[in-house]
Amino acid sequence: MRRKNRADLFAEAVARRNFDEMPILELGIDPQLHLSRNDVAQPFFLICEHDCVIAQMSGTARIEFRAASVNYFDLVLGDFVYVPGGTPHRLVPSSTSVHLRYKADDPGLEAVAWFSPATGREISRVVWDCATELPQEAYLRACTSFNATPSLRTCRASGEVLPPIDLTPFNWQAVAQEIRAAEVSERERAARRGLSFEVKPRDDRTFCPPPTHTEPLRTNVYDFVRSATTQLNPLFPYLGPGCIVPCSAMHDPDFRGAMGYFLHENTQQEVNVCFGARSSFRAPGQVFVGPLHHGVGNKPSPDDIDLDKHGVGERPGNGDRADMIAIAVITQRQAIDTPQREAVSIVCEKCDTQLHRHPYDAHAFPDAIETDDPVLLGLPTISQDAWMFEQVNRDPSMRTCKSCGHVNPKFPMQYWGWADYRRRTHVAVQARKTMADAAPSSSVSRSREKMTLAQQGSDEGSRQ
Repeated sequence: MRRKNRADLFAEAVARRNFDEMPILELGIDPQLHLSRNDVAQPFFLICEHDCVIAQMSGTARIEFRAASVNYFDLVLGDFVYVPGGTPHRLVPSSTSVHLRYKADDPGLEAVAWFSPATGREISRVVWDCATELPQEAYLRACTSFNATPSLRTCRASGEVLPPIDLTPFNWQAVAQEIRAAEVSERERAARRGLSFEVKPRDDRTFCPPPTHTEPLRTNVYDFVRSATTQLNPLFPYLGPGCIVPCSAMHDPDFRGAMGYFLHENTQQEVNVCFGARSSFRAPGQVFVGPLHHGVGNKPSPDDIDLDKHGVGERPGNGDRADMIAIAVITQRQAIDTPQREAVSIVCEKCDTQLHRHPYDAHAFPDAIETDDPVLLGLPTISQDAWMFEQVNRDPSMRTCKSCGHVNPKFPMQYWGWADYRRRTHVAVQARKTMADAAPSSSVSRSREKMTLAQQGSDEGSRQ
């Protein structure tokens, strides 16, 4: 299978089998997507050095954890699960399920482990470096050793012996060969473009501490978008270096009005998966990864602009119809130890001349704010975009094209909800501060301070 940055995941899933973990996107895309179609229990607990996210694309399943704050989540269509690095987990389908795993393009070390059902203790573990061994190769090697070596199946505490694994439902050897063949052509194409995706093997088999300390979380994208106040709303509160950040977008121009059009730049790739669409160029289960500098929204044609002058209103572009609806999840992986930059620009709707460009640090909030808590700050990208478009909408000169003289209309911020997100961030920070100041511990401290001062005054009066 040739890896590509635009694919129909459901069509690809037809050829997949249990825990294939087939990489879908081209080399160098971070996060990478891994696709499986599962109808048997995962025969081990998988441990990834870096954080990963699992999406339930169809069917129902349970995800089990060991050494975590939760034991399991039951999964239905649209569920996303954040799995922190170093957390043992396994999928147990209750019906045939298509699973999508988001993980680092350079996964580092991974491992499989087996645990005693009676004591919960780890019985054995096999570790490998993804730079030198594919996960599918390691799955097969580990399970074969597990079957052939009774000590790998025996719990030292209880003497319990786990049964051998039936390997017939798994196709890991053929999948590994398919991946190796695809990567050869990928690397050849990259070399012609002057790129290299070689990863240096690790010198040890010790898992590095994950960049963030988190617990497993689950959310359902369909429940989530119903109450989301903005486009690009993060599904999880984990936004630090190395975190995988899936964000929701819900499109409904018939109800919400015109989208507008702008350009976005990002040093991190954005992986867009459609979780349902009607009357749209998007298709359910479609994934695409655009360039780092890309257009967003509906770019009006000259006919659209003329229609607007006559009060008819803007028509959706990109092949969408006015009654289009769509839900998408756009995911990026936060940079580690390198600057992460973004920018938003607007162009003249008549001649495409750039009118204004706002570059920013992706972790910086645009306003003065009394917190550095990343959970409270949320995703600064949203607030930065709100700040820029508020400036543009207030100042007609910023919307007047220096090339053709056209005065561009105000950007329809109400469609995107960014201003609401930015304002709610300020309110949340301020309200939290008032709550912390009013908490009993603060009151007790103030009371004790008053009592101490009063006692000191009494003592001084006695001495006098």
